[in-house]
Amino acid sequence: MHIFLTGEIQVGKSTVINKTLNLLNLNYGGFRTYFGENRYSANKILYMNAAAEPKAFDEKNIIARFQEDGAPIADVLKFNSYGSELIRDAKKNSDLILMDECGSLEFKAIEFQREVIDALNGYKPVFGVVKLSSKGWTDSIRNHPDVKLITVTKENRDYLPDILNAMFRYKVWKVHK
Repeated sequence: MHIFLTGEIQVGKSTVINKTLNLLNLNYGGFRTYFGENRYSANKILYMNAAAEPKAFDEKNIIARFQEDGAPIADVLKFNSYGSELIRDAKKNSDLILMDECGSLEFKAIEFQREVIDALNGYKPVFGVVKLSSKGWTDSIRNHPDVKLITVTKENRDYLPDILNAMFRYKVWKVHK
């Protein structure tokens, strides 16, 4: 079983992930995406880095730039190379694969999409976020038979980490039994 969170922007999905990871205390890998300081600017920049590493705001970590009109320009090559590498590395070297977050920016990044689906077809638990408003390839995450999709709300975000911890502990215990 894999667990993906979804929900409105800024509802607390990443906070739920961080609190759950602290409770699990497992070796995790994968990726995180995040905005720079200009999150609310029309010209914002989206970054990606290894899940267990601190945020890096270097040129090599930029995966999308947003234009004045808000339209994103995704770096498909970086998703396919760096993003795919982070997933492959997590499959080999981690107890849990983190994917925070998957969305519509990757719709042309076919190799990246394959790595995501390959991980979902594997035995290693995946913990991720799928953007609420995304369509297309992310439906293959939502509809995957091994994915449990949970919507984070203001009402459930405070107790979700304890529930997710229990769910993952059961899954990891079963895998390593």
